[in-house]
Amino acid sequence: MATEYSDAEILEAYKTYKEAGSYRAAAQILGIDREVVTKRVKQFEEKRGSLDKADHYEIPHLPTEEMPTEELIERMTRGFERKKKAKQARKWINVKVDTDKPIGLAFLGDPHIDDSGCDWATLRRDLDIIKNTPGMRGCSLGDEINNWVGRLSRLYSEQETTAAQAWQLVEWLIEEMDPLLLIAGNHDMWSGSGDPVQWMKGPHHLYEKWSARVQLQFKNGVECRIHMAHDMPGHSQWNPLHAQMKAAKFWSTAHLYIAGHRHNWALAQVELPEIDTCPWLARARGYKFFDDYALTKGYDEQQYGHAIGAVIDPQAKTPATLVTCFADLEETAEYLTWKRERYNG
Repeated sequence: MATEYSDAEILEAYKTYKEAGSYRAAAQILGIDREVVTKRVKQFEEKRGSLDKADHYEIPHLPTEEMPTEELIERMTRGFERKKKAKQARKWINVKVDTDKPIGLAFLGDPHIDDSGCDWATLRRDLDIIKNTPGMRGCSLGDEINNWVGRLSRLYSEQETTAAQAWQLVEWLIEEMDPLLLIAGNHDMWSGSGDPVQWMKGPHHLYEKWSARVQLQFKNGVECRIHMAHDMPGHSQWNPLHAQMKAAKFWSTAHLYIAGHRHNWALAQVELPEIDTCPWLARARGYKFFDDYALTKGYDEQQYGHAIGAVIDPQAKTPATLVTCFADLEETAEYLTWKRERYNG
């Protein structure tokens, strides 16, 4: 079997042979047998295609722009720990309430504020109630605008407002509502990581994608847990609150479960003695009317429940009276005002 030499040895023998003019002279210069020089030169002739190029061109070692493997692994480890910490912090988001008086939360259903079917009269009335009622804060259940993307972008031809005007209206809505809690619905999340609402919200606005579990901690030590979501999994044609009941039974121990998304409304309070709570189950209808989807599916449009109002009384004597919900914000405001004045007296 012929001896295989390294490329460096073959090149060295060939160069020396060419310069010395004979195999014998090359062998003397290299200090090896003439036969070895002959074999190496012969192997050079066989590999001339690759070695000849290597003989004339020296390729420099270029630094890579890629991160070293160990550094990459370390970065990914830190990234996972950061995401895990963020996830755990949202299991229940503690919000301190610096009072022991009753407060009101107005949960606005899907506004779709740029849609030609948005009920502006009711929306403006509700925003005025939130602004002018002491102790009341707004909350949004998502889908502030249509935000059509992809193949749905064709629907912009069916509405009067442009995409730019839509975001202009969202900025106005957030400023008017001054929300305590904001949820991004599916239409909002279509913006991806460039969601403009992230830049519109203030430092005192809590903004989460799709859902949030919030624990209100009152000055007197009472806690009220709210599980709000754009929607919750589970559906029944017989019970519009099936998803909320499912969440109450199997997911968490909240005092209020509320969602939007489906453009219908419903309210109910149940007692769950196994966990000693009497949670409210709620869904807000939203402000969008003249819905082609509802029309083609044969659904009649509900006329009420645009927003759901919740009055939370940290001085309630039983779990059954900690939260009281209404399908109209005017009624919510009147009840909240009466409760707060009663405690003042």
